Amino acid sequence: MLIEKLVRNNYLNMFHLLKHSLTIFLLCGCLCTTTWSVVYAQYPIKQIGGRAMGVSGASVCIQDIWAQYHNQAALASLQNISVGVAFQNSFFVKELSTKSISFVLPVKYLVFGVNYYYFGYNKLNENKIGLSFAKKLGKKISFGGQIDYFFTHIDGEYENKATAVGELGVIAEPINNLFIAAHVFNVWNTQFSSYENQYMPNITKIGISYMLQNQSTLNIEVEKEVDEELIVKTGAEIYLIDKLVLRAGVAGKPLSYSFGLGYSYKPLQLNIAFSKHHILGYSPFISVVYDF
Repeated sequence: MLIEKLVRNNYLNMFHLLKHSLTIFLLCGCLCTTTWSVVYAQYPIKQIGGRAMGVSGASVCIQDIWAQYHNQAALASLQNISVGVAFQNSFFVKELSTKSISFVLPVKYLVFGVNYYYFGYNKLNENKIGLSFAKKLGKKISFGGQIDYFFTHIDGEYENKATAVGELGVIAEPINNLFIAAHVFNVWNTQFSSYENQYMPNITKIGISYMLQNQSTLNIEVEKEVDEELIVKTGAEIYLIDKLVLRAGVAGKPLSYSFGLGYSYKPLQLNIAFSKHHILGYSPFISVVYDF
């Protein structure tokens, strides 16, 4: 009986160890291979919001509350106090879910924002809080930025890590309905670990968006991280009826596809999307925004 108990306990311990190791492996592996999360070590650059994910992350020109995660300059066009919540579940793995919330407050000449997300589960997670601003520099150009605070927790012997990162963005409308935008993540080259001299990624995004007469849009974006391959993302939004929009997009490398729907019924906006990774499968996204 004692030997059986010891063997059983050993198997249980091995099972729990394997389970947590597999989860951590999936967490790191999935993050490193998704096209909407550019990762260096633990830190992903999150694409948040059903609208952005419906166009495969070609979102640097998208002007909504979730621009706090994509290009803060695009917040400058917002006119209402808004709050939004979002949820995404990478590859339908519970431990790879992301919960986020955003808030924007337009004032006289500026728009301010606060955003937060929680990624992972109790034994391995990442938290980020961001404080953003945006300002119109004229009728056709806007500028914005954000300070991010990242905090990562891993159970066991591993140290918790925290660091601050800066972001800057710009968006312009040189001709009617044509938008050009650029965004830089990690403007001051933040180091997040002294081990092997590891730094947060330096990522630059440049994109173009054209709005058709019925408010449908065509988006194309390129994203480049230092020492990594260029990523091209394309997406389209097509209005089926007045308040219902269909979205689709393609991005790579690695190759992924996305599709989604959006519905607006003031003061609510609902967006859902699915993205398909060519190896890891589907991921669902949903976001809801309320305008005051």
